[in-house]
Amino acid sequence: HLYDYYLRPGGGYFGAKRSMEALHPIYGYDDHSIWLVSSQYEDVKGLKLTTKIYNLDMTEKFSHQDSVDAPADSTAKILALPDVQGLSPVYFIALRLEDSAGKLVGSNFYWLSTKPETLDWAKTNWWMTPTASFADFTALSQLPKVKLTVSDHSEKKGEEEITHVTLENPSKSLAFFVRLKVDKGVKGEEILPVVWEDNYISLLPGEKREVTATYRASELGAAKAAVEVSGWNVE
Repeated sequence: HLYDYYLRPGGGYFGAKRSMEALHPIYGYDDHSIWLVSSQYEDVKGLKLTTKIYNLDMTEKFSHQDSVDAPADSTAKILALPDVQGLSPVYFIALRLEDSAGKLVGSNFYWLSTKPETLDWAKTNWWMTPTASFADFTALSQLPKVKLTVSDHSEKKGEEEITHVTLENPSKSLAFFVRLKVDKGVKGEEILPVVWEDNYISLLPGEKREVTATYRASELGAAKAAVEVSGWNVE
């Protein structure tokens, strides 16, 4: 499920890629704590981890910064999240890890429900435990529509074409689950296979990101690369 028959990478591909960062901040669903995982074989000192919790309307409900070191091949519990009052039915946790020079080296973004999932332990068998009640994410349908500022340019390197896409969210709302495609001209077919640096991105208010797509230049033919942007609440 990382990519399909047409070699189109799906959400699972980018989720797996994110989780395999060398330095990775992570939320523990079991203990509601923030952890830092280092999968590299060298120590890193002077990291800064920022943890923020937002309501659906992007009201900041919690913010905390930690100065941390990451020993080689380690897992460390950094902080236990407090019991935050006044959360919306769906809320968000944003984790940002920066090195001593202020460069982003790891990140994570979660959408969570105040209604916990419960398991029906009485009906457990040897391969599964059914869910008795599910978390409620219907509030995501209330996210306001967002119009992103998008610019792109492409360059050819040998037999490869690289398209650079800059996304900016100028609104006061979250741009949720933004999906990018590179097409063979406006309204043309999607170029596949393609290697995206990142995709299915969520942008906080005012956030700006640049991501690249790499593919065979021959796929374009005489057409010019055109970037297609869609998303959960993106115009």
